[in-house]
Amino acid sequence: MPSFANTPMQEAWSWDNNPVNITCLAESIPNATISWRMNTVEINEKNNDINIRKFGEGPLSSLQITPIGQKYYARYTCRAVNQHGSSEHVIVLKEAKRPSHILQAKLEVITATTITFSFIGPADNGGLPTRKYAVQYKEERKDWKDAKNKTWPVDSPYILEGLEPQTTYNFRFAAQNDVGFGDWAASEHHTMPKRSYPEEPRILSNPREDGVVMSPYSDHYELTWRIPADNGEPIDMYSIKYCPVTQGEGFWKAMEYQCETRELSSAEHTTYKLGNLIADTYYKIELRARNKIGFSTPGEVIIKTARDPSNTGIYYGGNTSRAGVDKVLSLTLFLIAVSLALPQPSCLIATH
Repeated sequence: MPSFANTPMQEAWSWDNNPVNITCLAESIPNATISWRMNTVEINEKNNDINIRKFGEGPLSSLQITPIGQKYYARYTCRAVNQHGSSEHVIVLKEAKRPSHILQAKLEVITATTITFSFIGPADNGGLPTRKYAVQYKEERKDWKDAKNKTWPVDSPYILEGLEPQTTYNFRFAAQNDVGFGDWAASEHHTMPKRSYPEEPRILSNPREDGVVMSPYSDHYELTWRIPADNGEPIDMYSIKYCPVTQGEGFWKAMEYQCETRELSSAEHTTYKLGNLIADTYYKIELRARNKIGFSTPGEVIIKTARDPSNTGIYYGGNTSRAGVDKVLSLTLFLIAVSLALPQPSCLIATH
């Protein structure tokens, strides 16, 4: 009996008279012959419907459907027959539509010139995945015909930039699938903050569970970060402070007399190599951005440098290298062997 086990298609979508193909594969020995029905009507040459074209009699067969009217959005049954029996597989052609309006837009992070949004998507996606979100925005006293638009792919950072500090804006939002955009909805309005010092720089790192970042190098560390929002005034420099630290109970104590500071005059920097570090040592790094209003709060990270692979001695008060232990053990065994090989002094016993 023919099998449709390898025909995963159970539904297909079309819209605006777009042609769509539906296919079924009947596996059997000997090969099966395939026929099609739209709902209960047999599809064949007698029907003479130019909007449904059949390709292949079996074991693979396809229909190309141009749904110029609602009747073409229907159940299409693929029927396979050979001498051992028959089987059927149903594929439903559905009409896709634009998504409904989104349920909510949340203003997550606000700076003087940017807003980061998150979305609760449409209740009805129209049958197709949501591809994009869009915002339309304008200054409060202007008309919507003068509004600006920005569109983001789904699951990207939804950040709107280039806004003016201390200005009130109106926002409205829409979702898009392959059919098009839904209606504008989820209106919001917000007054942007005044100009201020930059946002805290975000240091890019992969810490362990204890929050410490392990450097693969014993003598340097590659510090990288993301350029923060400037809050209305251009960033003119970065300041990097790094100090050896020791761990206390719930805090890190800096050895202030060993702290170093570096200043980077270019605002376009996103990486800096901290050199001449001590091997096998914890460091606290603070990164600040500055504009003409002042310094940001610091982005911070604790790192630990790798051990120096060339040092094979013993570290008192710390971990002991394996090579150092082996050397001490070898020397001890050598001294024992020498002492056993030397002639032993004779003992004189006095008699009376």
